[in-house]
Amino acid sequence: MIIRVAIADDHPTLLAGMEHLLSGFKWLSLVGMALSSTELVELLGKSACDVVVTDFSMPHGRYGDGLSLLRFLRRRFPATHLVVLTGIESSVVMQGVLDVGAMGIVSKSDDLQHLESAIRMAHAGDRYLSPAAKQILDQAEANAGGSDSLPQLSKRETEVFRLYAEGLTISEIGERVGRSNKTISAQKMAAMKKLGLQHDADIFKYALAHGLVSASQTSRKNARQTEDDAGNI
Repeated sequence: MIIRVAIADDHPTLLAGMEHLLSGFKWLSLVGMALSSTELVELLGKSACDVVVTDFSMPHGRYGDGLSLLRFLRRRFPATHLVVLTGIESSVVMQGVLDVGAMGIVSKSDDLQHLESAIRMAHAGDRYLSPAAKQILDQAEANAGGSDSLPQLSKRETEVFRLYAEGLTISEIGERVGRSNKTISAQKMAAMKKLGLQHDADIFKYALAHGLVSASQTSRKNARQTEDDAGNI
C-alpha cells in the first residue's frame, strides 16, 4: 500500500532533507511540501493525503502554528494522521501534541530516519515517539511535580490555561469545550492562583517560557488585544 505524505517546515534546508529521505521509500508518495501553515492547508485542500509531517513552530502562516494549527488540521482533515517534527524539548508541549490527536512526535535532535517508523505507525493508527521525545516524556512522568509540567492543575484547568495562552477568549474557550463562561473564568483564575500568576500578561509569559505556545502565537494574542483596546477607545 502506498502512503501519501505531505511535509511542512519553515526551514527550506530541513524540508529538502525530508524530501531527500522520503523520496527513497518506494512505499511512500510525497504529495507536496509546504513552508507555512497557509501552504500546508492549501496543499491538503487539493491533494489527498494520509499522513502529514509538520514542524511545530511555523510563524507567519495564515493558520498559525503550534497546538492551534494541529487542532485546525484535525478538524478540517480528520482522516489525515499527524506527525510532529519539533526542536522544542518540553514535556508540556509534547503531551499537548499528543492530547490534540497527533500520532507521532519526532525530535529534531534525533536522526530524521525516525520519520519512516513514525509515518508507518501513524498510518496504522499507532503512536510513535522518537528516542529523545520518549525520554523527555518518560522523565516528566517519573519526575511529576517538576518545573516542566503542570501537575498541580486539573485536566480542565490545564486545558483552559493552554487555550487562553494560545489567544482564545473566555467565550471562545467556552464554546469549544462546552462549558459556561463563568466556569471557564473560574478555571482560569484557579490555574493562575496555583501557578502564582497575578495578571493575564503573566499567563503568556509563563506559557512562552515553558514552551506551551510559540512566540508567533503570543504575538498574535498581543496584536489581537491591541486591536480590541483600540476599538474600545
